[in-house]
Amino acid sequence: MKTIRTIATVILAAFMVLGPVAAFAAGATMTIQTDKPTYSGTQAITISGTISPTPTVSSNVIITTTGPMGAVDIASVPVSTTTGGFSYTLTAGGSAGWVSGTYTVNGTWGASGSTATKTTTFIYTAQSGGGGGGVTVVTFTITSTSTTTVGAATVTSTVTTTTPSSDASALASIQTSLTAIQSSLSGLTSAVNTISSGITSVQSAITSSTGGFSALSGVPAQITTLTNDVNNNQTYVLVVAALAAITLVLELAILVQSW
Repeated sequence: MKTIRTIATVILAAFMVLGPVAAFAAGATMTIQTDKPTYSGTQAITISGTISPTPTVSSNVIITTTGPMGAVDIASVPVSTTTGGFSYTLTAGGSAGWVSGTYTVNGTWGASGSTATKTTTFIYTAQSGGGGGGVTVVTFTITSTSTTTVGAATVTSTVTTTTPSSDASALASIQTSLTAIQSSLSGLTSAVNTISSGITSVQSAITSSTGGFSALSGVPAQITTLTNDVNNNQTYVLVVAALAAITLVLELAILVQSW
């Protein structure tokens, strides 16, 4: 009889101790959110959430922020044993991996044999010249798996990170130089077009002048004609004068004979 009573007492004690833990493990949930839906440049991003029911032991939430280029931030954030809440702030645009696009925030938690996970998203816009800035970036990818044990729970996280190569800055410098060259070529093209327009105007003026020169080419012929006319008139005048002189001489001879 004592043996049965002892077994019953042990079972009751185990139920009272392990019952709440089992209930907690079965019903743990997480919420997670960002303070704004969109960010740009180097704005601060605050990520917060809660674990419910509130954990009774110290534990952390692993927060991973992933974008088009892979993971850009990973943090281990403590959970309050009073409220179950957690909060973490990161700064956007801290590396070349911050390019424009949609980012996913993943929270993973584990404690006292229970786990919970939750995700949320936000949109990020990179500043001109930063966080990718339109430069084609050569990248390499690293995939790593880590296992974290908190209390009686084990949380395994796999993170894939795409990192820009060291050539990114050189590519950005080359792009800047190409932009300057394109601007110079545009200026030269404009100057050449202006010169071409001037040459066309000069050709038009020469063509007009040639027409005027063609009109002047007839002037020498006209002068020659006038000269010939003048010479003919002079000859005529001389002939008339000679005839008049002969007439006068004959008249004088006639008068002399009459005397």
